[in-house]
Parts: sequence; C-alpha cells; structure tokens
Amino acid sequence: MTLDKNIDFPHCQHIEGVDLGRTNDRATQISISKERQRLIVRKLDRRLLPLLCTLYIFSYLDHGNIGNAKIAGLQDSLHLDDGQWSWVLNSFYLCYTVFEWTNLLWRLFPAHRYVAALCICWGTAAMCSGAVRNLAELIVCRCLLGVFEASFGAGAPYFLSFFYQRHELGLRVSVLLGMSPIANCFASALAYGITRIREGLEPWQYLFLIEGAPTFLISVVVYSFLPDSPGTAPFLDQAERLDAVARLTTVDRTAKDRVHWKQVGHGLLDYKNYVHMMIHFGCNYSFAGLSNFLPTLIEEMGYTSVHAQGLTAPPYLGSFFCCLAAAFVSDRWGKRGFVVATCSLIGLAGYLILVCVHDPHHNDVRYAGIWLATCGVFPSMAINITWLLNNQGGDSKRGAGMAVLAIFGQCSSFVSSSLFPATNAPNYTRGCAAGAALTGMVVVLAVVLHCTLTLENRSRDRLYGWASGEEAVDVTDAGDNDSHFRYMT
Repeated sequence: MTLDKNIDFPHCQHIEGVDLGRTNDRATQISISKERQRLIVRKLDRRLLPLLCTLYIFSYLDHGNIGNAKIAGLQDSLHLDDGQWSWVLNSFYLCYTVFEWTNLLWRLFPAHRYVAALCICWGTAAMCSGAVRNLAELIVCRCLLGVFEASFGAGAPYFLSFFYQRHELGLRVSVLLGMSPIANCFASALAYGITRIREGLEPWQYLFLIEGAPTFLISVVVYSFLPDSPGTAPFLDQAERLDAVARLTTVDRTAKDRVHWKQVGHGLLDYKNYVHMMIHFGCNYSFAGLSNFLPTLIEEMGYTSVHAQGLTAPPYLGSFFCCLAAAFVSDRWGKRGFVVATCSLIGLAGYLILVCVHDPHHNDVRYAGIWLATCGVFPSMAINITWLLNNQGGDSKRGAGMAVLAIFGQCSSFVSSSLFPATNAPNYTRGCAAGAALTGMVVVLAVVLHCTLTLENRSRDRLYGWASGEEAVDVTDAGDNDSHFRYMT
C-alpha cells in the first residue's frame, strides 16, 4: 500500500500506533492490492453484514407482523372498526417518521452500545403488544415500537456506508433491505404455524410474544460483536484497520467532530436528496401497503386465513432474489437510475393487473400481479437508498440525506394505511391504483435523475479532466462539488 502520510481518514482516530495528520490535497491516490481489499471485504461480510441482517429481520418481524395479527384475530378480539385500525397502523408510522432523524445518533454514540439499547427497547415494546386489552394500549405499544425502530431502520444502511466502497455498497444495502421480504416470508410461514395453535392465548398474542423475544435476547450479541467503525473493528488487526479506512473513496477530515453541521445543512438543501425522497415515497407506499395488507389481499381471493398466511411467503422470497440481482447489475455496471426504473416498471405491471383483473375465476392472474408488484418495488427501494448514499460528500451530509429520504419519504405509509379499507374488498382497486400511479412516478423520476447526473459528470470532465469516480477524494470542504468527485448515475 502507498499512502500519503499526512492524510486524516474518517473513523480511525482510535487505531493504536497510527498517526494520521491532515492534507490539503483534493484527491489522494491510494493503492491497496485487490487481494488485500478482498480479504478485508470478506471479513466485513462475515462479521458485520450477518449481524445487521439478523437485526433487520427482527425489526421487520416486530412491526410488520401487524398484518398477520389482523387476520389472526387481533382486530376482532379488540372490536376495532376500519377507522380505529387505521389509527393502529398510523401510530407506528407517525412515530417512526418523526424519529427517523435519529440515524445521526449512529455517529454520536458507539454503535454497539446504542444498537444494543435499541434492541432491548423495541423487543420489549413488541412483546407487550401481545398483552394489550384495548385500542389505547395497542397504540401505545405501536408508538414505542416506532420510536425505537426508527433509528435502526434509517441508520443501518447509513452505517454500512462507513465500511464499504461506493461500488460495493449496492449489494450490501440490497442484502440488508432484502431482509424485509425475507422477514415477511419467514413471518408468513411462522404465522401459518402459530395460527394453528388453539390452546392457551389467542393466536395473535402468541405471534407478538414469539416474534418479539429474539430481539430482546440478541442485544447481548450486538453489544459484544457489533463494530463501531472500520478503524476500531475488533475482528481486524491493526494493519487491516488502517487499510479498511484507507480504501474508502471519500476522505472527510471532519469525521472526528462526529457531526459536521455545515455538511448537514448542505444535505438539507441538495435537490438530489428530495428527488430520492420522492422516489422513496413512491416505493415506500407499496413497501408499507404490501406488508400490512398483502395477507388480506390474498385472503379476499377466496383462501382461508391460514392459507393466505402461507401464500404471502413465495412473492417475498422472489423479491429477495430480485434485490440481489438488481444489486449485482447496478454494482457491476453502475446506472443505478436505470435499474430503479426497470424494477419499477415490473412493479407497475403488477399493479395494473391488480387494478384491471377482477374476475374471481382469474385469481391466479391476480396472484401473478402480486408477484410482479412485490418483485419490482422492493429492489427499487433498495437501489434508490444505495444511490443516495453513493452521491453524498461526507458522512454528515450522507446522514442528513438519509434523514430527508426517510422522514418525508416515509409519509406514504400514512396514505397506504387508509387506502385499503374493508369496504373496498375484495379487489381493493383504490389502493392498487394509487400504487400504480406512484410506481409510475418512480420510473420517471429515476430516469430524469440519471440523465441529470450524467450531464453533471460530463460537465466536470470537460472543466477539470476525466476522473474515474473511484479515487479517494477529500470531501471536507467542497463535498460532492469537489472537482474530482463523480456521481454514480
């Protein structure tokens, strides 16, 4: 490895025996062998990614099982009408949205302590949902769950960007976010078994208790094994820690200040973040709507509650593999905007089938529409988040961009919660039509943003000369406006 001895890298201030200073260079040439980089990435993939993915599954199980609990008897047991049920769903999303800015706390507190505390809190709230006796108690539990899960949901992809290069991030974020369909798949299979229990508690009570307990217990593992940064990862030796930091493609000398408020301001004013937010708004409508109402959609096709639980699993499993395929393509060839648009076109086709096909004799076609909608929307959302993380100048701006995307983009959850009332059964045309419109909007926005960033890169090449976009760029002062910085399109 050759390295400018005067550069200061983010997140590595605590590497014992390493003295890193500052540089005024706008770009730093760093050469670490491919074999060495592969070794570091393999260690990160083995020790960091599985733990975050497990947490993401638990997180999604704990808030996404409300749809399974509904058809397992929760709504009937508490005697809730459609309006009250909407409040149950919206209470979680309201708190989740309001507290998504807390992803910045991943930079203020050691991750292993902060995330372990979150696990204890949201696991407790999830299990308490199985003991509620009325609407008020259920809403309190859902609110607390939203508060504690908000920081993890937005913070986990942001946290990955501390460890991986830009062209590596797509696969890792897609694997992470792909855990949500895996969680839905697992939850559906688990709910299928739990709803067959006929003794003791109600099936929906077993559902909350069984799925909430592992989150509480895994907090010990998180505290012991989750690294705080690449510069302090306990599973890397001293030289590997230095290389793990040096291989990152943006250098931010303000990282030791934990949160750089000037970068936060730039993130709040960057138009690209609001385009990503609108894309997330469109994707998240389906993300939330399918999680909450997919079992109901399938049940209305004429299946029993138990079989509807089981039939939700295959589309979610398929969407996970689509997330992986989209990530491989976008990491290898770039063009993240085209990947988002293509996946969204698949989702749009699925929604159009659900809107247009109402004949009960063609329920197999409607089920195929569910497959297309699920397999199109989930990859689009994962790649869009990766795309935003790739194009921010500095960790603090990246955190602000994620906050913009998460807080405002999450608002579509409120829309989806109210557009699938029981009065629209069995086809739920209004909710599916809204999904089609928003997914079509995602297609347009992704193509427009891709073209805009491509033109910006060409303009910088003409003004400053060609740059690969993979050299280490000091983003401390100019951020992603630095002449050496190139956007991923």
